[in-house]
Amino acid sequence: MAVARVTTAQADAIRRAYPRVLAKVLGLTRSLPDAEDAVHDAIERALKSWSDTGPPDSAEAWLITVAQNAHRDRMRRAKRTESHGDAVDVLAELSPWARIAIAEPEVLRGWKDDLLRLLFACCHPALEDGESAALALATVVGLSNDEIARAFVVAPRSMEQRLTRARQRLREKGDVEGTTPERGRERLGAVVRTIHLLFNEGYWSGEDAAPIRADLCRLAIGLSRSLSETYPDEPEALGLLALVLLHDARRDARLDDHGNPVPLPEQDRTRWHHEAIRGATALLEGALAMGKPGPFQIEAAIAAVHCRARHAGETDWVEIASLYALLERFRPTPAVRVNRAFAVGQARTPDDGLSLLAQSDIDVRAYPYVHLVRGALLADAGRKAEASSELEAAARQARNEYERRQIYERIARL
Repeated sequence: MAVARVTTAQADAIRRAYPRVLAKVLGLTRSLPDAEDAVHDAIERALKSWSDTGPPDSAEAWLITVAQNAHRDRMRRAKRTESHGDAVDVLAELSPWARIAIAEPEVLRGWKDDLLRLLFACCHPALEDGESAALALATVVGLSNDEIARAFVVAPRSMEQRLTRARQRLREKGDVEGTTPERGRERLGAVVRTIHLLFNEGYWSGEDAAPIRADLCRLAIGLSRSLSETYPDEPEALGLLALVLLHDARRDARLDDHGNPVPLPEQDRTRWHHEAIRGATALLEGALAMGKPGPFQIEAAIAAVHCRARHAGETDWVEIASLYALLERFRPTPAVRVNRAFAVGQARTPDDGLSLLAQSDIDVRAYPYVHLVRGALLADAGRKAEASSELEAAARQARNEYERRQIYERIARL
């Protein structure tokens, strides 16, 4: 079979359009696996026809139409339509608006954002959190298997297997659509965690070519806004929005003139967006006032303490250490324990931080940044040889070349 030649422009057009095309087609199929099949059919058609004619003015509209037609054709062939299916098909041919209305008016009316609706579809109760988040990053964002594997700190082969299991489980469970915002509350926690993962992948990317993916950060912020507008009474949704906005407020100070990352203590704080910090802090205060504390509100509070300091020496590490202790009650993960140990090392003494880190007994395979934090605390304690050994180990496990270079610069300063 001949392989269609695809230009870079055509591939970019498909990649940009894919998440929103899938979200629209999901409104018709009400099944994520069926929607994915239909969109993949449309992409195959695009690769064949666009190689001769080039992409149309609206690649998104073209792909939506072809994918919806492909789904209806597949339904007819499989004879899966109900007794009224012929009438539905006739109506669906009338106009795009008829197709959308048929999809399930109650569902579509409740969502302000197609991508958010798609995200909730991925976070099906039958899936584990890790599976939901991985599936969402692949489906909603279009991240590659390697990119998702880096976000989860697992081998690419393991991530590929996880995605396969998630898709298979959805096929076995049938429809994953039909979730209104009210019925979607049971999925809210998984959705919040997934958006946070997406933001983190953009905020500190594993790619050597770009340590920061501004496109992913913007998408995560947009989804966070839509989520908080859909659930204004959910403090964790507001806490997530406050958190990503606080981190994003530092974006202009995070890279130097050569595009290299600048560590938080060395950032020029006059370049931070202080109006955005004030707005995010107000959001956080509103969430905390609801009296239902949660991990994302606490993370936002930690970020707010960092943003409040006019310089690194003014950072209130005692408050940060207390907040990490509270966060550990909600989320006793290796990352939280390691960060708490570092905060304790700053608030008290480096030896106190090292002692807490040793008590945590964290497997470096579960969280490779253990070496980095232990090395930093050893350096603060004046134990240079041990610090150098730990930082060397951290450099070998660095996510990208930028991170590796920073660690070696730190070793040189010992």
